[in-house]
Amino acid sequence: MSPAISVPAATEPAPVQSRRERLRDELRREVLDAARHQLAGQHGLSKLTMAAVAKEVGVTPPALYRHFENRQDVIAQLCVLIVEEVLELLRAAVARQEPGDIAAALVASTRASLDWAVRNPAEFDLVIGSGIRAELADSHALQRRMAEMVGGHYVPLFRELAAAGIPRPADDEMGPELAEQVRRYRDAVGGPDLPLDVAHLMVTSWRQVYGLQCMAVYGHQEFAFGDHVALHEDLVSSLLVQMGLEPHPTVR
Repeated sequence: MSPAISVPAATEPAPVQSRRERLRDELRREVLDAARHQLAGQHGLSKLTMAAVAKEVGVTPPALYRHFENRQDVIAQLCVLIVEEVLELLRAAVARQEPGDIAAALVASTRASLDWAVRNPAEFDLVIGSGIRAELADSHALQRRMAEMVGGHYVPLFRELAAAGIPRPADDEMGPELAEQVRRYRDAVGGPDLPLDVAHLMVTSWRQVYGLQCMAVYGHQEFAFGDHVALHEDLVSSLLVQMGLEPHPTVR
């Protein structure tokens, strides 16, 4: 008897878009690209207006309101687009490492994130700095969505670390107020099955990486720390040691 052959389940083809839908999606992308150009250029976030975006795209302002509710809607969708593109960079950085080398993957991800932040200070300020809260009166839902997106990249890495038996603080070492906050973060980025102490490790690591990125982007202590690369390598090495990993993995 021949062995059973596993046949992949048939997948439904993607629905064919109508010409109107294609034009709508093309315009949406052009609008977001124009908004990004306005943001990254000398105009800055405060000058990012529907009129300026419409002028760059080559349509009238009323035409934009058929696709976006308002300026805040453009900014919110731009935030998601930026995070998607950053995650592509992080995934590419991880793909260059040896398969299974979690330490190298973490170093490559954080270094790619730092490099992107320094190259794109206005976008960093919008999605990670003060810009998003300044522009959107209620940004909680958007921030949660972006946290979910980033968690999709980092949670699997930290799950593997946890499975390898790295040192982790016990849940009862957190005070009740912090534990509740970490629980809300955990439920957003990884789901309730993610151990609470792993979520705590993620957020305590991030707060240090984020602090260094802010130093680099906003030029804090620039008189001493010019490119922040050496400081970044020192920080990530110390985090890896705390996790019981080798401090200097090879990163490509």
